[in-house]
Amino acid sequence: MNKFYSVIFALIFTSTVFGQCEVDFDFGDVGFGISPDPTLGEALESGVVNQEYIDVIHVLIPAFASDIEPDYPPTLPVDSISLESVVFTDTVTLIEYSPEELGLAVICNNLGDSNYPCSFLGATQYCVSLEGVPNTPAVYKIDLNVIGWLTIFESFSTPAVFSGFILNIQCDLVENIDVTAVDSEAGTLGSVDVTVNESVTDATFSWTDADGNVVGSEVDLTDVGTGNYMLTIVSGECTSYFENNIVIDSAVDCTLAAEYVATGEVDGNGAGSIDVTITGANGATTFIWTDYNGVTVGTDEDLSGLFTGSYSLLVTDEDGCTLELNGVFVTSNMNDFNAESGWTLQPNPANDSFTIQGELFVDTKITVLDVSGRVVLSEMLIPNYNFDVGLWNEGVYFIQLSGKYRTPTRRLVVQH
Repeated sequence: MNKFYSVIFALIFTSTVFGQCEVDFDFGDVGFGISPDPTLGEALESGVVNQEYIDVIHVLIPAFASDIEPDYPPTLPVDSISLESVVFTDTVTLIEYSPEELGLAVICNNLGDSNYPCSFLGATQYCVSLEGVPNTPAVYKIDLNVIGWLTIFESFSTPAVFSGFILNIQCDLVENIDVTAVDSEAGTLGSVDVTVNESVTDATFSWTDADGNVVGSEVDLTDVGTGNYMLTIVSGECTSYFENNIVIDSAVDCTLAAEYVATGEVDGNGAGSIDVTITGANGATTFIWTDYNGVTVGTDEDLSGLFTGSYSLLVTDEDGCTLELNGVFVTSNMNDFNAESGWTLQPNPANDSFTIQGELFVDTKITVLDVSGRVVLSEMLIPNYNFDVGLWNEGVYFIQLSGKYRTPTRRLVVQH
């Protein structure tokens, strides 16, 4: 991790090269805030390889330490917070990068309150911009590692992490996607028309439906019924996924509606849950729950066993009507689990098989879902066992390990 601490010295140098962000976000009356807020399902703007990128993180530093960590005395003031390093983690390979390795720079605006540009005083709003020309496509999780300075008789420091930021860097492959609905009254089928960039000349295309079946291999998907379709484009060494291309029936009057109750604790174990009631659905209905990282975490109508965080639900009925619930927030006290968090998927991407390496797994179940939320594997976990993927479709899968309470999830890419 030492290489990431060199980021701070790069920040001091580059702050004079790049433009500083404007400290102008309205946090209202709260004492502590961050925008975009990962716990509310908010993410950074997506970027494109080899194209200029900039986005801004606004942060309102709290006046009191208890606003971040409730174990501190309620009147203990925050002297300052320093940004020590920024770590990008590829959500598929779990490889860590510094911003510079990805062609990016992190620029702080501390309003001149300190000679160190990434040092921020308590009870003040600041901003940090992410700028540059990204060079590597992936979906990255970003952690901002900070040191907080407090004083109880004498000054002392304590580390903290602002985590969960998501940055999606795509290849520059697609200019636009247009979806044409089915019209059952006129007897016409639907289509998904893709406009690729003129520079894309060697790409291959694969369309899959909600069940993971390959339904097309051309740039456009034509003459299809209602459903949810995903496009995979491979161009050179770059693979990009364009999900949730939903074809509906324009002749059907969609009346989907939903009500939900989010509960912070179930059966005394501290886990949260979301109880959903759907009305107006026609025929069979599918459910896809995702967490704030966009990872599929459930395919039932209700969701349970939850940590504190923001969750989203996509509902699709038999007629192709859809409904989205976004930013369903759950606060829970869950802190016990027996599925080890320090586990790895190898290899990733996988060609013929993959293994889960780790120790201390106790009564742990493995569940694998495809991008549509369909369960493709569900059984008790045998550590270091070779799971065969030779017959699986190429694409992204979500690996869940279910312990006593916790269900950690990782992404697996299958490429034959």
